[in-house]
Amino acid sequence: MALVQNNNVYFDGLVISEIGPRVEKVLRTRQELEQYVTCLEDGSYCATYHNLLLKSAFQPIVTPSGELYAYEALMRMYTEDGELVNTGDMIRMYQNIEAHLINIDRLARVIHLRNFAEFFSDSKLFINMTPVAIIDSLRPAFKQSLLIPRILELGLSPDHIFIEILEHYCDDDINLVNAIRAMHQDGLQIAIDDYGSQGSSEIRTRAVMPGLIKIDQSLLQQYLDGQLTPMLDAIQVAREINAKVLIEGVENKRAFQTAIALGADLLQGYYTGHPKIVGQSDMPNIPSMSPEKLLLTES
Repeated sequence: MALVQNNNVYFDGLVISEIGPRVEKVLRTRQELEQYVTCLEDGSYCATYHNLLLKSAFQPIVTPSGELYAYEALMRMYTEDGELVNTGDMIRMYQNIEAHLINIDRLARVIHLRNFAEFFSDSKLFINMTPVAIIDSLRPAFKQSLLIPRILELGLSPDHIFIEILEHYCDDDINLVNAIRAMHQDGLQIAIDDYGSQGSSEIRTRAVMPGLIKIDQSLLQQYLDGQLTPMLDAIQVAREINAKVLIEGVENKRAFQTAIALGADLLQGYYTGHPKIVGQSDMPNIPSMSPEKLLLTES
């Protein structure tokens, strides 16, 4: 796997891709975005950002009986040479550059929605959003979100779409909560992602009042190691606000049986299903992009 450091992508100690010039502007129109979304021969969609290729992977979410409930859309990033990039490293590098986080968030959301509509539209979709992108949707210059119209145009139902609030820290929880409430009023389902890690705190969760809490895999591992309290406390919070419980990190039979014994409503992990990238076509060439070409928009 390629690693990200100091604005470069490294593989085996060599720089294999330079991340393009920093674009501080958040671009929002659909017309700007369409230039950077590609439909491959197999019907799947991908996108480019800087010198990287973004693709969609989907992981099953199941009920305790093993029935498919939904898919979570996951972003996969590749260099020009086809090397997989550590997405977590990339996001951390952009942590203090809001424009990048918002642009990546929106571009990923566009291809995820299109790929889901193309391949899995008869199910439900969990899709991630960063707090900064959610708050940005409330800005006066961006009063009319394109998210709901895009969902409807694709033949999807808003109440089948779960917006996962990522665990990133946020210094403006008031506007975050207001933006989330607005999305819920539009008919979208709300989920807190990775509860128990980083920014996914009890305070934020009680303020947001999500319909579902995804409990971080670290709490399951702690429980399996004999540290029971964090997991039990998380489940108690969910029950108190009438939220469903999804336990992440179900990687083996023991974890599966433990999650069911804990009363999980939904399960996710390698034991119940690996993420799979949509489509089988070869990845297209990634165009060399100048600063003025790095134009992204809201989904």
